[in-house]
Amino acid sequence: MRLELFGMARALVGSPSVDLAVPEPTTLRSLLAALAVRYPQLDGSVLDAASHAPLEPNVVLLDGRRARGLDEPVSDGDRPCLLFLPSGG
Repeated sequence: MRLELFGMARALVGSPSVDLAVPEPTTLRSLLAALAVRYPQLDGSVLDAASHAPLEPNVVLLDGRRARGLDEPVSDGDRPCLLFLPSGG
C-alpha cells in the first residue's frame, strides 16, 4: 500500500511516498506500525513510539479527509497520507 508523506515524515524518510507490504484492507494502526518498523526514525518525532499514532501536529488523511481512528479499515484506494498540519494564525 502506498502512503504519501509530507513535512517531517518526508524529511526523515527522504521520499515523498513509501510502499508498504500490508494486506488489504488493513487498519490504519497496522499501516502506521509497518511504517514505524521500516522507518524507526519516525518514532518519537512523527509517530508515538508505543502506539504508532501520529504525534500532533501530524495527522493521517484519507482521500483528503482526516481519518476517523486508528482502527479504521483502509486500502490503497483511500490514498492515505501522513502530513504535518501546523497551527497558528
